[in-house]
Amino acid sequence: MFVDNIIMAEHQEHCKIYQYVKLLIYTASLIKIIRPHISDPITYAVKKTTRGKLRLSVQRISLKKLNTLLTSSPGFEPDLNADVFISERKAIYYGVQNGEWYHVFFFGSMCMKTPNLQVIKRRWIRVHIHSDIDDDHCLLSPILFYNLQNGNHNQVWNLEFDDSISSILFSDHVKRVLTLWKEAYAVRESEKVTMVQSSPATATEVHVQIVESPDYKCGSELEVLLSDAFRVPKLAAVEDILGLPVPNHLGYEFSTGTSIIPPKYIFIRISVLQKDHGSKTKESLLISTETANLYLVGTTHSYLPPLCKSFDRGGTVDVPPVLKRTFSNVTNILQSELRERKQEVLSGKRDLSENVKKKKSRMQKDSFGNLEREHRAGGANILMLGATGSGSEQIIELSASSLNLSVVWADCWHLKGDTSGGTEARLRQIFSKGAGQAPCVLALTSVHAISKDRDGGEDARVVAALKEEVAKLPDLQPPVFLIGTAPHRTQVSEDLWSIWSHQECIDIPELGERRQMLEWLLSKRLQQHQFLTLAQRTAGFVFGDLQALLCAAQRYCVDRLETSEDKLTTQEKQENDAERCSTLMYGDVMKALDELQSSRSEALGAPRIPQVKWNEVGGLEEAKRQVINTIQLPLRHPSLVSNKLRRSGVLLYGPPGTGKTLLAKAVATECGLNFLSVKGPELLNMYVGQSEENVRQVFSKARAAAPCIIFFDELDSLAPNRGRSGDSGGVMDRIVSALLAELDGVSSSADVFVLAATNRPDLIDPALLRPGRFEKLVFLGVCEDRAGQIKILQAVTSKIPLGADVSLEQVAELLPLTLTGADLYALCADALYNALHRITCKIAAGEINKDEASVSVEEEDLSLAASHLIPSVTPSELAHYKALSTTKQR
Repeated sequence: MFVDNIIMAEHQEHCKIYQYVKLLIYTASLIKIIRPHISDPITYAVKKTTRGKLRLSVQRISLKKLNTLLTSSPGFEPDLNADVFISERKAIYYGVQNGEWYHVFFFGSMCMKTPNLQVIKRRWIRVHIHSDIDDDHCLLSPILFYNLQNGNHNQVWNLEFDDSISSILFSDHVKRVLTLWKEAYAVRESEKVTMVQSSPATATEVHVQIVESPDYKCGSELEVLLSDAFRVPKLAAVEDILGLPVPNHLGYEFSTGTSIIPPKYIFIRISVLQKDHGSKTKESLLISTETANLYLVGTTHSYLPPLCKSFDRGGTVDVPPVLKRTFSNVTNILQSELRERKQEVLSGKRDLSENVKKKKSRMQKDSFGNLEREHRAGGANILMLGATGSGSEQIIELSASSLNLSVVWADCWHLKGDTSGGTEARLRQIFSKGAGQAPCVLALTSVHAISKDRDGGEDARVVAALKEEVAKLPDLQPPVFLIGTAPHRTQVSEDLWSIWSHQECIDIPELGERRQMLEWLLSKRLQQHQFLTLAQRTAGFVFGDLQALLCAAQRYCVDRLETSEDKLTTQEKQENDAERCSTLMYGDVMKALDELQSSRSEALGAPRIPQVKWNEVGGLEEAKRQVINTIQLPLRHPSLVSNKLRRSGVLLYGPPGTGKTLLAKAVATECGLNFLSVKGPELLNMYVGQSEENVRQVFSKARAAAPCIIFFDELDSLAPNRGRSGDSGGVMDRIVSALLAELDGVSSSADVFVLAATNRPDLIDPALLRPGRFEKLVFLGVCEDRAGQIKILQAVTSKIPLGADVSLEQVAELLPLTLTGADLYALCADALYNALHRITCKIAAGEINKDEASVSVEEEDLSLAASHLIPSVTPSELAHYKALSTTKQR
């Protein structure tokens, strides 16, 4: 008996070993069929049973990048709600096949307050393998990413594959081998292993709703879009949002009256899905017009994915560098309010009457007796302050896209009617439109215009109507958020200012921010020193100006390519087509910059860098040295020079025509600084207080364009001695006081220098000449040596045709030593006219042919001009200036 038991146990052990071996051989055979490149399928099968699960971090990408990844599969129509891209290395290691369906898990964890709370979803995906993907990431479209979020904007998603042995049995080849295996071994029906579902089931009935949006309207061709979209099976689940592409020839059918650009997508929401036997389901199914009946069941409101936006490497909306700080602030404000609204709805404690009481502003008095709002009615209402083109509209659009909100735009200049009643009616109409397109952001651009009537006075009726509409916003569900834009705080009335609970200001970009912005726009197609040069030359440019620069540079690039391609053959043109997008050159950008700066300076009076080189300034060596040491040293060695200890102002004084203005321009050019020239009389204004405001605007513009030189020409006319001016209103005294206040602030401003020129330093208010203001006084006198006169003559004659045998040294011997640079310029101009007169006389006498004649200044022309030259500075005036230089030189 004991022996029989031993024999029976050995037989059972042998049967078990036989079953294990048979399973191992069977598994190895299947692996060899599926993956012929694996040399040792038995070892691979053993490792497969002990390998960990494949878990990847989910990251969304733009449609442009998604189409780039799909270029390796020509003729393949993507499914934005199902296609997922993983790295080739991970796919090979874990045995994931390209183009196959997988039923996977998505884990969404809260990234802020509750990191341990997870949301688990199971969906079908179709895997695509690409070599240019990080091993730890899987990439998917904005549509699929949005449908995973389901309105939760603060979740981090991970994808996990089911790594059981049966998960490799998905392909049709494995099914056929398994069938043959069972037939060969006569497996009984009760022993058959249930096959794992290898692809999504097919829907038989689908109900869809059109999502309301301000970007499109419901046209008559919706059925055509639906049939075209589901001509190829697409994956969807209940409550999923899908985008129907709009062909170009149907764009006008869905365009709104306020947009000239046709929509690219129409969004729909899946409300009901049915599969076999009419059973409703929430799992993801394949929808096709061949197998499913599609029913359009009205419209709905929903958040929308940012389908047409770009994303950075982290999967967030790509924001220009100069706008990131303001974008983050605006997005955080909206997200906080959105989270609060959702919590109120989910908790079921949303009582409208109590909510209104909660949102009403509570007034309290401060120490000055003024009324201050602790909370403002209307929830999160944001006012964005920034100049035209500063990027406020881009921030609104990007912030709304990051939160899956639409944007309803309204220009307040267009809302103004002939009467206050007309303006009020249009204002209420736009708020009604925003409520009809919720959830959305209602953007009121140039909101300061709505508070003014046609005569420029305050329109209290319209502002009261705006307050009434804003007070209704917290009670709307889905939510509507209000964002307004205005150029400056001074243009917003106090009554209108009280509406906004948050204010954000967009400043003019500084040098480093402009450099980052240029690198972002030009995608690092230039050298680093070229980016720095462009950033220095685009002082005062805002976001819109830099975008215009890129567009103009691309236009110059296209013109250059078309000119060069005219000389190429057809084959060479086809070879160059692929390189057209990457051929933007530094020269194209510089041409565009010159064009923009010319038009911008004429329109706005913006600072420009004058092109005056040192070789155009003859003599003045000592003055050059003193000015350069004052300005260039703090720029080259900022870490060694404290802002509070450096010199802030230089006064150039001397007789007229000695080159004071020319020297200032040359310093700005050689040091790479912007140059803002101000004439004294330009700042005077007939209105009280406007002259002082003009002075403040000059310094504000210079700080925005730093590094910059402010050059005050004829300073004595702008800042005379106070108390001695003849104006009854004391305008000049107030201008001097404003100028003193601004000069005191220049020492703490980064890279802003002040130069001034005057012929009468004795008339300037003494307070301007103390240390800390115009503390460096540089005298520019007449040239009193032959070597200096020769240098000035060389600089001036470099721009005129000069004879080869002309000796400037001999010409200088004919001149007195009391001539200014302007006198020597007049000498050369008279010599040029003498040469022109000489040539015309020869042409009239028939000595030379008119077509062969050329003007060249000879030594005799210079000698004739020198004989008639009269110095502009008399000896007595020269003695006066020398006396001044002795007393004022520092």
